[in-house]
Amino acid sequence: MEGKELLAHIVSLKDNIRKYLETRLSYYGILAFEKAAKALSLLIANMVVAAVLLLALLFISGAGAWFLGGLLDSYGYGMLIVGGFYLLLALVFFAWRRRVFGRAAIRILLNLFIRDDFGDPKDKNKA
Repeated sequence: MEGKELLAHIVSLKDNIRKYLETRLSYYGILAFEKAAKALSLLIANMVVAAVLLLALLFISGAGAWFLGGLLDSYGYGMLIVGGFYLLLALVFFAWRRRVFGRAAIRILLNLFIRDDFGDPKDKNKA
């Protein structure tokens, strides 16, 4: 009699372990989907803001070139000055790209993926 009960418990344990593993797998799938959705929404929001800022920068640059061209009596020189400014700015960003953008990307990804799971250490006082 005890052997049958032990066998029934082992079968029950096996079924419970299988259900537990299936539930954990489902949980990690949902968690991965949530992280991907957060990353995608952050990317889309930043792309919209960047597009609006680039459009504003285009008009401000045109106005600046037109103003400088009026001061110099040559709109071509105004365009060259503004273009040269952006070329210098691009060279500076290119030289510092790893330091500036690499750290920012790591910080954003840490905030998105790690601190959401474990809680932000700065929020300990709020609990």
